Amino acid sequence: MYAVIPFYEVPIIQLGPASVHGFGILVALGFVLGGNAAMQRAARSGLDGERINQVLTWLVIGTFLGGHWGYGLMYAREEYFADPMKFLYFWQGLSSFGGFVVCVPLAFWFFRRNKLPMWHYMDSLAFGMGLGWFLGRMGCTVAHDHPGTPSDFFLAKYCRPTEGHTLELPGFMTMDRPHDLRWGPCRDGGSPVFDIADKVDPATFDGILSAHDMGFYEALWSLGVFALFLALERMRDWKPGFYVTLLGVLYAPVRFAMDELRPESTDNRWFVDTAIAMTPGQFWSLVFGLVSLYGLYRVLTSDDRAYGLAEPLTPEEGGFDNPEVVP
Repeated sequence: MYAVIPFYEVPIIQLGPASVHGFGILVALGFVLGGNAAMQRAARSGLDGERINQVLTWLVIGTFLGGHWGYGLMYAREEYFADPMKFLYFWQGLSSFGGFVVCVPLAFWFFRRNKLPMWHYMDSLAFGMGLGWFLGRMGCTVAHDHPGTPSDFFLAKYCRPTEGHTLELPGFMTMDRPHDLRWGPCRDGGSPVFDIADKVDPATFDGILSAHDMGFYEALWSLGVFALFLALERMRDWKPGFYVTLLGVLYAPVRFAMDELRPESTDNRWFVDTAIAMTPGQFWSLVFGLVSLYGLYRVLTSDDRAYGLAEPLTPEEGGFDNPEVVP
């Protein structure tokens, strides 16, 4: 089996003295289009879509604050505590679970503070997150942010310029200063590659050519979840809290399994001297997974009325026409 996804440089568009990274463009699109999907879902189920737009401001802040602090605390503690100013460099290093730990309580606080039916709105956020997370993880993909172990799996990506497996971007979309083009495990050994024309022959090269890209795998998973949620919405109405707890139940085991493909050089292990050594992502996958599973059980066994396309939330229940009703 051979990888089919070619090597490409990290896309960076030069606009005069400024640079626009492909990662930033895709993450911004994730918030915009994911937020729009959440707003539309809210409107379809009898909620106020504008409330989703309002909470998104808090979630953008929470994503970068929690994500960056989580990265520093979980993946680079010694480095960050040696230079605490790095905790303020919010554009450097993000952890998804760090963002979750901050954003989930922020969303709860916002909906409770505004006396809105919390679980109904959380379902709409979960809906939008499927699409938004797909675009965000595609941002990680084009930036080669989450390299995995070497692999010739067909969905793996070439991690160095390779004859017959290289996609050359236009000059205005690439970095204009010399840098090592290789990423992930392709950087383990050998000389740096500064010119994309310096390709190796896969038939004769005996080093690493391709590797798993965990950002890409999560992007595919997210798109699948978004499609699943659209299908479930059309299938029948569901009780409040169904989508957001199901999202956690679906994500936890997938993330736990995928972290097995992350090298120790980029993802440190906790409990290393025990039989349960795991990455920080695996630890939080267990926590989120168990909490979500318990939450989904409570949702499915509750006496709450199912709502959705067939029977949207009414004004008396806190729907759009009367958002001041306490849930």
